[in-house]
Parts: sequence; structure tokens; C-alpha cells
Amino acid sequence: MSDLQVTLTNTAGISSVISFWVFVCSNAFKRWQNNLIRLGVIGIIVGFISLTIAIVARGIEAERFPLANLYESLLWFAWAIMGTYLLFAKMYNLKQLGWLASLTAATMFLYGSWLPAGQHEITPLVPALVSYWRQIHVPPLIVSYAMFFLSGLSAFIQLWQSGHIRSVLFSALAVVLSLLAVALGTYTSINSFYLQALFVGGSLIGMLMALFNLKHINQKFINREKADLYDEVEYRSIMVGFPLLTIGIITGGLWANHAWGTYWSWDPKESMALVAWLGNAAYIHLRIHKECSAEKLSLVAIANMLLTLLTYLGFNSLGFGGLHSYGKFK
Repeated sequence: MSDLQVTLTNTAGISSVISFWVFVCSNAFKRWQNNLIRLGVIGIIVGFISLTIAIVARGIEAERFPLANLYESLLWFAWAIMGTYLLFAKMYNLKQLGWLASLTAATMFLYGSWLPAGQHEITPLVPALVSYWRQIHVPPLIVSYAMFFLSGLSAFIQLWQSGHIRSVLFSALAVVLSLLAVALGTYTSINSFYLQALFVGGSLIGMLMALFNLKHINQKFINREKADLYDEVEYRSIMVGFPLLTIGIITGGLWANHAWGTYWSWDPKESMALVAWLGNAAYIHLRIHKECSAEKLSLVAIANMLLTLLTYLGFNSLGFGGLHSYGKFK
């Protein structure tokens, strides 16, 4: 990897960290909130531009579409998170989502920086990835994952602005435990069974406790106008991500038939992508038919974010195996 790519990628990562702390400070110093938010947005713009150039430079150096391993996918994911946040911030004048979006991008940069050095270097493609289908199938999936994460992040703010503080805390616990499982699966040799139990058990317990605690409302945190705004952002994010995931699944089937002679093999990662698709389809159905409250829909969005995390990173770090095992890095 060239020095230019390293410099640009580090600039994007540092910008996302700085933006995170600037957004946090904007909540602490109300007097300068608007100026600090603008500064935080500028930081994300700098990171987005730097990362865009870094990805293009990597593609030129590799002489191929730069999306072939976990490290490169993390760059694309962070790029999509920052880009879609900037788009929604412009459309909806968002003030609270920035710190969560920049934190997510910074986490992906940190996760990627700790991957083995072989992931960072530009290497020849493994035979399974030598196909024109790679640049057709993978980008829509990565962008859809980013959209589902953005929806889940918006759901956290929607719950907070609705006064459901306990539900926010239990949902956050589920996310933290899931991320911990992924991190341990990436950087340690802990038995996969325990890691899978941590991810699945932590997610289920956290989300069930969040659901049971929806009845507890803290009146002093309620801001119905902001809650409705982030409910809308949550919905719009899924409505963008859902067709992209659909395209990714369909093109994945076509690629699978080309490579393996079958459109669908019930591979663990294929199956989990289908579960994520069904979860988001359920959200859209419930939203359109108004069959549950906005707060319950927010919990569905957070649950879908966890399903996305399991689909994207879980199956390569938690030892589920399958035909997509070429994506493993150890």
C-alpha cells in the first residue's frame, strides 16, 4: 500500500475521531452548539473526501475494483456511512446523528487498522473473486449495510427523544456485546461456540429487555418533534438500503450459479442475508400498515442493525464457516 493511501486513510480515520468528539462537545456546550456541529460536519466532509481519494488511489494501484477483502470492504463501509450521513444531514438538518455516524466510521477504521498486515496490502485475487460479478454484487451489499446501520443509529436517537432511556441503554448493551464478540473472534482464538453465544445471547437478552422496558418513560427527555424527525430518517434509510440488499442477494445468486453451478446453496452467509432481508421487509410492512408504535419500530430497526452486523462481520469472525470462508483472515 502506497504512502499516499496510508496518509489519506489515516486522515479519514483521524477526521472521524475528531468529528466524534466535536459532536459530543456540541451537546455539552449549548452556547456554541451550532458552530460545533458545523465544525463536526466539516470534519466528516474532510474524512469523506480523503477516503474517496484513498479508495480511488487503491483501485489505480491494484489495477482492479478495490473491493476484494475485509479491509477494503471496511473502507467502503466507512465511506458509505459518512456519505449517507452528509446527505441526510443536508436533507433533514440533523444535529444529533453526527456523533453516532462518526463513531461508527471511527470504529470501522480502528477495526480495520488492527487487521493482519496482509489485509492491508494489495495482493492477487483468490480464484473465487476473479469475476466481473464482484463489482456488481458487493458494492450494493456494503452500501445497504451502511444504510441499515444508519437506520439503527437513528432509532437510538428516536427512542431517546421519546423518553425511553432504559430501552436505549439495554439496546446499546446488546450492540456492545455483539461488537465485543466480533472483536474477540477477530483478534483472539477463543472457542467459536462461546463467541456465538455471546453475540446471539447478548443480542436477544438486550433487545428483549429493551422491549420490556418500553413502558418506562422519562418525561423530561421527551421531544416529540425530534423523535418524529429521527423516525423519518430511520425509515428513509431502510427504504434506501432494502432495494440495495435485494439487488445484492439477486446478483449473489447469479454469481453463485456462475461459480458453483447453483443459485442458492443455503450457505450460512447467504441464509443470514436472507434473514436480514426478511427483518427489514418486516419493518417496512409494520411501518406502512401502522401495526405498531414508532418506538417498537425503532427496536426493530436496531434488531435489523444487529442482523446486519452478524451478516457482514459475524460469519467470518465467529466461526460459522460456509462457502464464503474465503473472506476469513486467519
